[in-house]
Amino acid sequence: MTIIRSSHELRVSAPAPAAGIPDCEVWLASMSDSGWRVLTDFRNWNNWIPGIQSVQQADQEPPARGTLLKVSNGVTEVICSIDSWDPPRNLQLSMGLGGGEIAFDFHIEADHRGAEIHLALNLERGLNGVAAVFAFFMKRRLRSLGKQVLKNLALRLRPARNL
Repeated sequence: MTIIRSSHELRVSAPAPAAGIPDCEVWLASMSDSGWRVLTDFRNWNNWIPGIQSVQQADQEPPARGTLLKVSNGVTEVICSIDSWDPPRNLQLSMGLGGGEIAFDFHIEADHRGAEIHLALNLERGLNGVAAVFAFFMKRRLRSLGKQVLKNLALRLRPARNL
């Protein structure tokens, strides 16, 4: 199996008036919670993750490690598993695809010194058999996908209205 990886980072800074004042802590906490809500609102992934048309949780239980999600691109449906669930900081998922597997690892971290939210996404794609021949093209695709996913995620972060 050929494994390719792609890592991405994005920082969302506090508005200028918030930096250096006590309310900045509230802003950071609110933005972290907002990021977690967007990440775990599976039914709306199609609004910010390219290539996804719909996502449904396989059961009615609260999401946790081991929860299965049915992810559709409009043509095929794959089962995605939550491998790590650490609210409001880390969500790791993996899904089996034809020719291999892909893993998404999202991190949300508040940087109190810089008054910013640090978003990170690590993508890992395993390629089996003939699919391994296309590793170069898939690596370019992962880079592009990772940048777009983080940009779309950042655009959906909203602090609580009462800040």
